[in-house]
Amino acid sequence: MKELSPLDLCGCGDTGYLTQRTIPIDLAQGLGHIHQVPVYHCGNKLCDQYSLPSPVVSRIDDLADMMEEKNLNSINFTWEDQEESSQDFASLIEGFFWKFINRKYADATVIFVIPGQSIVFQSHLDDSEFYNLQYLRKDEKGAWFSFSKFYSDVRPTAEDFLDFEPTFNKELGVLAFEEIEDTLLDEFGAII
Repeated sequence: MKELSPLDLCGCGDTGYLTQRTIPIDLAQGLGHIHQVPVYHCGNKLCDQYSLPSPVVSRIDDLADMMEEKNLNSINFTWEDQEESSQDFASLIEGFFWKFINRKYADATVIFVIPGQSIVFQSHLDDSEFYNLQYLRKDEKGAWFSFSKFYSDVRPTAEDFLDFEPTFNKELGVLAFEEIEDTLLDEFGAII
């Protein structure tokens, strides 16, 4: 297992956040794909560049050799012991949270992030309306987040958020990791 940092550089030179993507790979039998490869990407949907952590590069070479031996065109990225490191997953979640710092949407702004725990948004349409995206758990089906709305006359801060009692709190849904970006765009509009 290799410990991966949640932040590094994207291939475009901007700050890269640890995430996963499918990468193409040239094989003896033609073009192949390795899914769920840890990469650093800046988070801009228009950027198609990324960088690979150095431990991942050597593992991709091993996986490519294995794909050629078994005549496979597609495989999921795994480390040699076939188990995902809980440290790697924690870094992936932390990198996901870091990319929301200072993010603004057409209808909401991220007011603070508690890395690995919560992202809190404030509505542009109603100053007393807030949203919380909170990491819940990881299971065999993936990572899960709670998305909820609450109202407050006082803008909460990260320091007092853990003890904060909103006057109204409604869970809007439980989201899979892969659904979050699309859900936020649907709820808040485009990133600006």
